[in-house]
Amino acid sequence: MSVAFNSDIDLTVEVGFASDPFDSSQTFTDISSYVREISIDRGRQHDLDEFQTGVATVLVNNIDDRFNPLNTSSAYYPNIKPFKQIKISATYSGSTKVLYRGFIQSYPESFGGQGADSSVRIVCVDAFKIFNLNTIGSRGWNLGQSGFSNIGQSTRLGYVDAQELSSARITRLLNAFGWSSTQRDISTGDLQVKAGVSLETNLLTALKDVETAEQGQFFIGADGDVVFRDRNYKRGQQFTSQATFGNGVGELPFSDVITTLDDSRIVNIVSVTRDGGSEQRLANDSSIAEFGARENSLTGTLNVSDSDALAIAEQRLASFKGTTSRIEGLIINPIADSNIWAQVLNRELGDKITIKIPTPASTTMEFDVHIEKISQQINAINQTWTYSLSTSAGSEVGAWILGSGKLGQSTNLAW
Repeated sequence: MSVAFNSDIDLTVEVGFASDPFDSSQTFTDISSYVREISIDRGRQHDLDEFQTGVATVLVNNIDDRFNPLNTSSAYYPNIKPFKQIKISATYSGSTKVLYRGFIQSYPESFGGQGADSSVRIVCVDAFKIFNLNTIGSRGWNLGQSGFSNIGQSTRLGYVDAQELSSARITRLLNAFGWSSTQRDISTGDLQVKAGVSLETNLLTALKDVETAEQGQFFIGADGDVVFRDRNYKRGQQFTSQATFGNGVGELPFSDVITTLDDSRIVNIVSVTRDGGSEQRLANDSSIAEFGARENSLTGTLNVSDSDALAIAEQRLASFKGTTSRIEGLIINPIADSNIWAQVLNRELGDKITIKIPTPASTTMEFDVHIEKISQQINAINQTWTYSLSTSAGSEVGAWILGSGKLGQSTNLAW
């Protein structure tokens, strides 16, 4: 059963001790009453980075030695093993949301007070770690597992690709691996990718190569689902802010916000060369004159034509040729205002939010941003919960929209 974190929130941490890690249906064991602390980090620092493996740690009370894998009297023995599934959830106002779902990597145990206390910090990783352990031509995770008879699982066909949409390639790779079709959120791609990828290619590399060719987003969602978003996803969210943080009427309060103006994301010379194609090189003279030459190159992409490679170069140049003040981080304390819980439990990577910052000069700075990283630090003993976001600008990739006055952001021409 879940454990009350406070009067608003119930926390639940469950481990699939009784199941194999790749069973399609998990039998979870609730360990919530032993949880002391939870830490979750998912996403990437900014939009020029790659999405990283989502990680979590769960510190549990081990005074009765139940989380010791050598304790034959433990209720969990002999199933305290790496790669058991773990799920961290929270319930607010009758609605339960998964904050993190992944696989246990290790169970480091510590003995405080010269043995007077014992705790285990359960270290968790998401499916990126599993993809990284396999090649396209490897057996996949369901082959040989009892109870699987569906095409695409234990009887899946060998991997043979074709020229196809990026989203179709993501689907083909996941099918070859045996990833459940119910654990995917894949939007229709915009660009084609070439055939002929080697079966010896690392699976995570192959999936990320498709992300690069599409210039989309590929990550593991909070609920453990594989998420693939096409290159136009941010444009589609142009006017769809999911929340507004500030100190005005109807706005959600924040604890702290960090803004910066720097040169870390300026790119004014872009080179994209597809596999078997010619280099597509673009430069923005105004940006070079203002900031100096700053080059970014992609080589060997899976795009099927030089025109598609050029489209990628145009997209990257439009996105990163300039710099403005941006939000480096937003820190939220949901305990301070119960209205924030709905945001803490429902926001996902890529979502658009609005941040309004009042200044001592009686002005307000307003930012439309996309969430790039979500971090949560939860102390179940002291009942503290810190929710932190790293973001990217939410409008610089927007198409030209009538009625908008943000020149160089929402008034960029579409690529």
